[in-house]
Amino acid sequence: MPNILRAYIAVGALAVAAAALAQDRSKIAAGAEVYAEKCAACHGERLRATGAGFDLLKLRPDERARFDKAVNDGKGQMPPWGGVLSAEEIDQLWAYLRSRADS
Repeated sequence: MPNILRAYIAVGALAVAAAALAQDRSKIAAGAEVYAEKCAACHGERLRATGAGFDLLKLRPDERARFDKAVNDGKGQMPPWGGVLSAEEIDQLWAYLRSRADS
């Protein structure tokens, strides 16, 4: 394969990666806004619960289904947010949580 073709492929791959990163940053920023408005009062400003709320930084990457169920259906003292938050907002919240997670 000629070097110029390799260069074009590399530039194209970088452009795709940059676009995905920008989209992720946008989703994370939107999730931070939803979190501040709907979740921070119980789960803490920095996602570390100081009282009865669950410490969201303990959620592992493989616990997305658990997160979705708890948000939609409620759990313990947490009310259900299904129908209040859209699927997109829940996805944004997850992106924000994962961006801040310990693991």
